[in-house]
Amino acid sequence: MSGRSLKENLRSVRKRHSAFMYKKILVTVDNSVTSNYCIDHGIRLSKQHHSLVVGCHVYDAGLHQKRFRDMEKGLPARYQDESVLQRQRELHTSLINTGLRLISESYLDVFDKKCSDAAVLHEKLLLEGKNYCEIVKEVKSGGYDLVIIGAAGLAAVDKNVIGSVCERVVRRINTDVLVVKNDSLDGDMVVAVDGSNLSSAGVKYAIDFANSFNRKLTAVSVFDPHYHRVAFESIAKVLSKEAGQVFRFKEQETLHEEIIDRGLAKIYQNHLDNAASLAKNAGIGVDTVLLDGKPFDQILKFLEKKKPSLLIMGRTGIHNVHGLDIGSTSENLLRLAPCNILLVGGNSVSETKTELVNAELNSLRGNKTEGTVAGYEQPIRKLMSNKAEKRSNDGKTLKIVDPVTWTQEARSQTDRIPPFIKEVVRKKIEEYARGKGCREITSAIVNEAKAELMNGSMIHNS
Repeated sequence: MSGRSLKENLRSVRKRHSAFMYKKILVTVDNSVTSNYCIDHGIRLSKQHHSLVVGCHVYDAGLHQKRFRDMEKGLPARYQDESVLQRQRELHTSLINTGLRLISESYLDVFDKKCSDAAVLHEKLLLEGKNYCEIVKEVKSGGYDLVIIGAAGLAAVDKNVIGSVCERVVRRINTDVLVVKNDSLDGDMVVAVDGSNLSSAGVKYAIDFANSFNRKLTAVSVFDPHYHRVAFESIAKVLSKEAGQVFRFKEQETLHEEIIDRGLAKIYQNHLDNAASLAKNAGIGVDTVLLDGKPFDQILKFLEKKKPSLLIMGRTGIHNVHGLDIGSTSENLLRLAPCNILLVGGNSVSETKTELVNAELNSLRGNKTEGTVAGYEQPIRKLMSNKAEKRSNDGKTLKIVDPVTWTQEARSQTDRIPPFIKEVVRKKIEEYARGKGCREITSAIVNEAKAELMNGSMIHNS
């Protein structure tokens, strides 16, 4: 297939199938068992999504040349003459360059034959250099939508959970990555949900995957109240009696036990409900599972029990900060999960935002709920431009809560609350203020709301 005809075909494919997820897929090839699984998965996705598949292998002749130089001092005396050494270097370089290239081309020939037999659009790409460096460069410059890479390569041993090339590539790109651990995409699929943008993009892909392969989909979400309990126990050990009174430790602990646990459960259940709403709109049924505990641990236990073929999740979660390459939950599951993993990067989040807002609005219409839905306040507020109400397409009026403002003195009153519960308490105070018809929160409002919090009336109304 000529370069010209390939480009024309790819352009035609993109024009006809712009609605499909992945248009250009990079498959890393190294002749390992997982590499062969990667080729099979790439072909399957290409046939389903009409994608171009590029098989890529990297060989490093320079590494072998450096090693030969390092071993020169150990050669017998007859080889120590500089002219003899130079001739050996040239022979070694020629043999290594030619040999490695022939071997590498053979690896790609396997890829080429499988793709040709399956009649999928494909290209072969042979690169020279440090493996993970060249793969990352190619991903960043090649316009790929998806990278398929084996969790471990040829050098894997039983104790390896994930290979160094896979880990280094995953950390250095933002493109979606399918990390392959086995040969199956035929089992159930699980999507991890936490309300983040990447998680929500993952829901979209999970729906498409489940629809494409006719697989059962389960959405799982985990909230972690246990960290806060551990934090309180730690604080109790170091606070003096006087400090505890200033901090009002017992009151804070009561707030946590009575409000935070229940509030977290509601928030994460809401994330699941929105995932189910998106799936329903796409005509896909989805089971939802809410768990509590350490997220990676609970998801891992669920995977071991459920035995799905694929886990889909964002590469970072709800607590992401700028510059984070991979979240702790994703990192742990990347290493420990027994199934294939699709890590959703940043290449599809913008496409998902509109769907998220639509799902939230549908939820508001269906439930006739005032206020924003937890987890997506910012998209809703931006959409509504902070207006009190907006007409929907069906002519109904959707009521959106007005924002409230805080006086500096009132905000200072809550500054001493521990960070992990501060926002929840402030939201409760804001709810109290709205209920009183107040748009500005003053010290008096804070005091009244605190009194309500402590006597439990606001807890039981939540």
